[in-house]
Amino acid sequence: MDTQHKAVWARRGMFWAALFGLFVASYLLYVYTSGADLRCGPLHGCDIVRASSFSSWFGVPTPAFGVAFYLAVLALLVFRAYAPHIRPKQLRLFQILFVCAGFAESLFLTGVQRFALHAFCTWCLCSAAAATIIFALAWFDRPIELGLDRAARELKIIFVSIVIFIFAGGASSYWLTRPVEIRAITPIMQQQTPEKLLVPNGSTTTTTERLGESATADPQVVTKFTPVEGSATSKVTLVEFLDFQCPACGLYQKLVMLPLRVKYAGRVRFAQRQFPLADVHPFAVGAAVAGICAHQQGKYFAYSDMLYANQAHLEKNDLLSYADKIGLNAKQFTSCLDDPAALKLVLQDRDAGLGFGVQGTPTLILNDAIIEGTPNLETMSKLIDERLK
Repeated sequence: MDTQHKAVWARRGMFWAALFGLFVASYLLYVYTSGADLRCGPLHGCDIVRASSFSSWFGVPTPAFGVAFYLAVLALLVFRAYAPHIRPKQLRLFQILFVCAGFAESLFLTGVQRFALHAFCTWCLCSAAAATIIFALAWFDRPIELGLDRAARELKIIFVSIVIFIFAGGASSYWLTRPVEIRAITPIMQQQTPEKLLVPNGSTTTTTERLGESATADPQVVTKFTPVEGSATSKVTLVEFLDFQCPACGLYQKLVMLPLRVKYAGRVRFAQRQFPLADVHPFAVGAAVAGICAHQQGKYFAYSDMLYANQAHLEKNDLLSYADKIGLNAKQFTSCLDDPAALKLVLQDRDAGLGFGVQGTPTLILNDAIIEGTPNLETMSKLIDERLK
């Protein structure tokens, strides 16, 4: 392939990548400014990124800079195809500098997600991928002058690409921004799970000593050891499988769970079960055990709120300090932290979660339905109100 063909295909690739990046950045800008639900995909870190201080610069939503970047790249490529004879070397140099700046920004934001937020946004990574492709292809571009016939052909390809982008982007936007269908949240429990929430009177099932080995043959959504807040006669029970070191759990606690507990106090029964992700959160198991120990003294929810408020500090000395602040018996709490029985209760919760198909945190079970994703406060209120009728 000669130099001209390489340059032409490099420009086409940059144009298509910029179209994709524009769609991603536009969708993010819409949800950032409208407060709509952000469909995150498998990574579950989108809301954490959106709620962070890096979601805006100088009062401007960060995706707006992405929209401006991709629009500028598209405009530059269209102009170079329309007027290939006008300052090709200068425009190519400007394009290189501009693309490098966009790539550096995407690299910085990806680093923020990895090292500062410890959570990844699927859409942000897609935008970073688009910027990286544009950056890589820019070096294959050359300051060549296309003939009139070749320039006209490239303009036709650009026009067709834009038309396809409008239709495909419009259809995708409709799917991504459509309201959440409440009826789409359906039970997906397996492994002999009950048809309704049960509070057993019998003894608990034995569990193994190590995380990851499930020994629960017939898991129950709520056991007599599960911390519960609210009336036992409530028509609605909301169970959360959580990890105290999980940033998504902390954000969801602040934005959804705490407001729900205030709004439906006395009408809804709230329960929390432990699902520590030990592979990625080294202090999660210890925090979960501490929660069990606080529950033994009747102050679980006060202690869990304390843990969520201090997610960056969950070492043993921190756990002891929080226990002292809420008035727990220090000797009893310290002894419980090293008690294998407390760890077994944590393992039992985790085993039950695995039995229900829990794969990440937070995961919610509303009466007999495990909820897919993490609905916002408005959607959760609708789901609860429907079941309170």
